[in-house]
Amino acid sequence: MQSIPCNTCFSSEFTPLFSKASPKGEIFQIVECKKCKLVQVNPQPSLAEVSKYYEDSYFTQRTDRGYDNYYSEETKKEIARVFNLNLKDLGFFDWERLLGPERSALDVGCAAGYFLDYLKGRNWKTKGLDIASGPVRFAKETLGLDVEQKDFLTWDQDGKEKFDLITLWASIEHLHHPKETLLKILKHLKPGGRMILSTCRYGVLAKYLGPKWRYLNVPEHLYYYSLPGIISLGNELGYIPLGHISYGSGLTAKKGSGIFYKTTKKIADWAVKKFDQGDMMAVCFGVAR
Repeated sequence: MQSIPCNTCFSSEFTPLFSKASPKGEIFQIVECKKCKLVQVNPQPSLAEVSKYYEDSYFTQRTDRGYDNYYSEETKKEIARVFNLNLKDLGFFDWERLLGPERSALDVGCAAGYFLDYLKGRNWKTKGLDIASGPVRFAKETLGLDVEQKDFLTWDQDGKEKFDLITLWASIEHLHHPKETLLKILKHLKPGGRMILSTCRYGVLAKYLGPKWRYLNVPEHLYYYSLPGIISLGNELGYIPLGHISYGSGLTAKKGSGIFYKTTKKIADWAVKKFDQGDMMAVCFGVAR
């Protein structure tokens, strides 16, 4: 592991927050940048060091997310439901109606291609990129999608391929170079295009729960953005913030849970969304025409 400057502001001054053990027993340090307040794993494991955490069991035994099998039809339907809710809240469907029939989308960190499959059903031309072999194979062979096992930062470096929409669904927190990724996305967006990202939100719930926060999954999650932090970064790079939502109370769906738990979860989920304090967030950015 190597100590690195903050990816957002390049400062090398950090405030230690706490340490966290990975499922393999390795200890990682969580720190906060003194200048821009970005929370991150630092020292940071290399891509080679972290890749062992992305064995296919990461996708087939996602019990930390409430999934029994990421490749199951049940999980696919649940993820599509969340996509639909997020897109509605972000005004996506109104914008979609303004686009012509040749609309196109790129999903960076597409995993098994569920969002691409969702858009394909809405007559979008889609493409996906991911570095994990298992999900890419599933997307190509089972869903018949145009997906490549490639690192986005080394893919089409001339920026020749252009898209109306580029998405980063629960991906930016995994990236070693998130700021560089957002800069490269700008090269691939058509004038008037949009970029949507979702990520775990470092806010009230994360600060209260500390090492017990449900999204503090080390070392897969390397960066933890606040809502003001990600909007500020987008502004700095030249994006136009168009809207955001936050959701998720930390109470995950549990099979066989009683009526009291289900009612509590429903109320808590409503409250954090109503008051914009959820520990997940989705942000929509535009680019100039």
